[in-house]
Amino acid sequence: MRRLVEIMVYDKARFATPELCQARSDAALARPDHLSNYVDGLPKGAPLPKWVKPELLPRIQVPTLLIHGRDDRVVSFETSLYLLADIPDSRLVLLNRCGHWAMIEHADEFNRLVADFIANN
Repeated sequence: MRRLVEIMVYDKARFATPELCQARSDAALARPDHLSNYVDGLPKGAPLPKWVKPELLPRIQVPTLLIHGRDDRVVSFETSLYLLADIPDSRLVLLNRCGHWAMIEHADEFNRLVADFIANN
């Protein structure tokens, strides 16, 4: 679990703590169906299967906020650029020095962005 957490974050020294590793391990063990879904999906488009039909993205009718870590090693930021280009009323915030867990690594900024987006959309 420690190695997985280290992949998820940009700043390993700050965020790959024993406490966070244990919390993620406990959460994973509490939902074995999630682990199974993840492992089953690896050969279908690692790290995540592609569940969205690209031709449906332009039909999204609601404002959409995308927040992505520039240093994400799980999902490339180009994925969010693709979504941004195809979802009509979307906006993207790309955070430097941030891995896959923007909500943990940049919690205050993430929360401000989401609260402002919800309040104004």
